Amino acid sequence: MDAQLEQKLLTIESRLQDYAYPPQLVIENTSQCNQQCIHCSHKELIRPKRKMERSLWDKIVTEMGRESPGTEIWPTFYGEALGMGTEIWDRIDFAGAAGCANLVLNSNASLLRRQNHIDRILRSPLKRFILSLDGYSKETYEKIRYLGKWEESYGGTEDLLRERDRRGQKYPIIICQFSLMEENEHEVDDYRRYWQERGAEVKVRPKLEWTASGSIRSDRIDHETEFRIACPWGNNTMAIHQDGAVVACAVDYEGRFKAGNANFMSIRELWAILGEKLRRPHREHRWQDMPDVCKGCRDWQTAGAEYEKSNTEGSRPFWYNPEETDYKVLPNKRNQPAEAKSE
Repeated sequence: MDAQLEQKLLTIESRLQDYAYPPQLVIENTSQCNQQCIHCSHKELIRPKRKMERSLWDKIVTEMGRESPGTEIWPTFYGEALGMGTEIWDRIDFAGAAGCANLVLNSNASLLRRQNHIDRILRSPLKRFILSLDGYSKETYEKIRYLGKWEESYGGTEDLLRERDRRGQKYPIIICQFSLMEENEHEVDDYRRYWQERGAEVKVRPKLEWTASGSIRSDRIDHETEFRIACPWGNNTMAIHQDGAVVACAVDYEGRFKAGNANFMSIRELWAILGEKLRRPHREHRWQDMPDVCKGCRDWQTAGAEYEKSNTEGSRPFWYNPEETDYKVLPNKRNQPAEAKSE
């Protein structure tokens, strides 16, 4: 593994600590998605694709608003939130009213022009709205975001940015995300310039392998190295599937590890179980005691996405340190000069 990447990961690991509540909570309000992206394991999903019961969402966010209002809450992560129509905004508004003060939504942007979504986004309590586009040209975008239409996703995102500026709003921060992979790496600079010129922030992150449980593989990940760190996602994130199952992390898409179910237990209780069964073995480097889904996963190598520096409150994830420069996405290692590689 490249020495610079090793040092970056060791720096990230050195800051891991335990928390009374998860600093980041991802909740699958829907596991349904209208795209079949080449870099996502959703297309291989076996478990049911459906919405979370509203009563469960209300239960979770009521506890979080009361006990841990600063937790970063993502109302969906495997499905497309805007496919729920106006119901997603009713749920997000409820969370805000319950005291959840750090709401972050991700979307593929394909439905922005429908069902008054742009107005609801701008009237919502969201702190950040992340749009995953992953390609600059129409050809690259539609190759990666299969079933997506470049004109709709790009056009809707531009409409959103114009309307936000017209209203003079700061929030939600609008971030255009780019997952770096072989198919699009030649477009990253054009993508960054295009969206910055239109008032969006840009986030660049390496392609994931989704625990390597399915067919997705990334050339950004070293599959031979014996080097390993405690997984930042496993330490910092709780992930809840639409049926209430609390799984290993946000990339345990099939739920191969389950700590319990949020229908029957509190978030505090479930977080404590994750602490004993997942977080402690990771942080203590007891690799043999980790859940099986963690043992073969190398997605921890992609920790620390590239963000622009910002002084806007709530515009960055809790782990981000604006004084550091070590969260830069490294290029494909086969393109690095020989002296930058470690044996």
